[in-house]
Amino acid sequence: MRPTPRTAAAEAKAPVLSREEEARRDLGATHLGKGAGALAVAGFLLLLSAVFIAAQFHKNTVSNDGFFEIVSTLFRPAKTEEAEGWTKWLNWLPSPSSTRAVEKRLEERSPIVELLRPRVQAVLTNVFHTGNEQAVLGRDGWLFFRRDLDYVNGRSFMDPEQQRSRALRDNVQTDPVAAIRDFRDQLAARGIRLVIVPVPVKPCIESRHLSQTAPNAAYPQIRQNTGFGLFLSNLRSEGVEAFDPGELLAQRLSETNKSQYLATDTHWTPEAMEAVAEQLAQSLGASTPQTTDFSSVSTNVAAHGDILALLGLPTNQTLFQKQAVTIHRVSAGNNLWKPSTGADILLLGDSFSNIYSLEPMGWGESAGFGEHLSAALGRPLDAILRNSDGAFATRQALQRELSAGRDRLSGKKVVVWEFAARELAFGDWKLLPLQLEKPRQSFYSAPAGKRTRLTGTVSQISQVPRPGTVPYKEHIVAIHLVDTRNEESPAQPSGDVLAYTWSIRDQKLTTAGHLRVGERIAISLQPWEETADTNEKFQRSELEDPTLLTEPFHWGEEVTLKPDKPPATSAH
Repeated sequence: MRPTPRTAAAEAKAPVLSREEEARRDLGATHLGKGAGALAVAGFLLLLSAVFIAAQFHKNTVSNDGFFEIVSTLFRPAKTEEAEGWTKWLNWLPSPSSTRAVEKRLEERSPIVELLRPRVQAVLTNVFHTGNEQAVLGRDGWLFFRRDLDYVNGRSFMDPEQQRSRALRDNVQTDPVAAIRDFRDQLAARGIRLVIVPVPVKPCIESRHLSQTAPNAAYPQIRQNTGFGLFLSNLRSEGVEAFDPGELLAQRLSETNKSQYLATDTHWTPEAMEAVAEQLAQSLGASTPQTTDFSSVSTNVAAHGDILALLGLPTNQTLFQKQAVTIHRVSAGNNLWKPSTGADILLLGDSFSNIYSLEPMGWGESAGFGEHLSAALGRPLDAILRNSDGAFATRQALQRELSAGRDRLSGKKVVVWEFAARELAFGDWKLLPLQLEKPRQSFYSAPAGKRTRLTGTVSQISQVPRPGTVPYKEHIVAIHLVDTRNEESPAQPSGDVLAYTWSIRDQKLTTAGHLRVGERIAISLQPWEETADTNEKFQRSELEDPTLLTEPFHWGEEVTLKPDKPPATSAH
């Protein structure tokens, strides 16, 4: 029999089901035979077991990330003392947070994922011309960082509703004008001039490599977030000096028809960077006569860009070739240029300042923005540089110097604050007080000139990004150790210890990158100041407790897990 058609009246009386109710209805009407059901369950269990078995035998898998650890994470009881009777066993069921933790761990460290991801991406890139969540394919072998595109095409970062929404979602301070004004006021109280340099991100200038309809080099068009004009206007109306490199870069593109940014990297070319440094030096003026003889030497460098690393192709890929550039290494007198803490100008900068200065970034050294700004000014320059987090990382480093009793602002007349424009939309613009404190030392401080081997228990550890989600190959993590012992004299406690160490090297997690609170480690330490000239520039995450900024930090190497239990008594 044919079903009787439903009348309009009947449909009007029918209840409106939600999507969840519809799903339950459909699932409830689904029937599997015994054989099909058993086969489906067996297949699921086999697939799940394969992941764990592969993880156990994979040579790069950390031993304690096996099957039993994941099971214990999923079925860890929560607050069983708050439930009575049979209901307390419900606390043993996997919680949403534990499920997410396991999902993240499998995603980050699963050998199957490590094996398949680059091969799948190679097919997507070669056949379908598709990138991933971090990298976007442009024309002619160009790559773009997706967050840069989100900055350019997204809602105005000056929109109050957008700021409120992001503040609630990300738990950050989102008003760049308030943070910059506060920083300016604190510097002005010490007679120091602030100049900000928001560097345009790649699609702001190089949109012609995104599509056929984008402006060409003869008629360049600066593409900025819609809030950028209001941002500059508000700052300048309050007397904040802003040097915008956008017009210069667009003009150079029009006049030379040469790209101002690297093809597979997020950063500018050496020529573009040097031109901006030259013009910025002219706008700053000369407050003191030239005191140093500068010279430069041309060096050819070829490298793959940071966005290519984010794309995650196999290491033997041939679709993208290395790009060759010429850098100019700067010398001061007979020595390669180095920052001078006694200089009257301080540069705060991110990876746009580091790109040709920090050799591990792959594009040479001693030829960065600070070097060329110093040479263009004709005098020494102090610098605090840090890859990533340009909205606060260098200000936080300056704050730490002052909190530890080291007056990095002494004798300064100008602070130049360079940061990538994307930070305006995605950075944390927290207000940071710059107060000079008296030196204090209640934590362990390693002796200078040698390495000391300690064991300790991880009490706090800063956040470590997943490799491949940030455009840098290295990352430094901060660790707070308690219950420490000097291996040379284990009977004597050493007190609490603060250390920085590598968490990511060449896009791979180190032992420290896998650490969790409660684990016991051994680490070789030396004073942070002995390594800060180089290691200060790398992307780094800090501990959440701001009071620790006043304590001595160390640089740590040779981190190993210690299976032994911590000592019975703690030293605090």
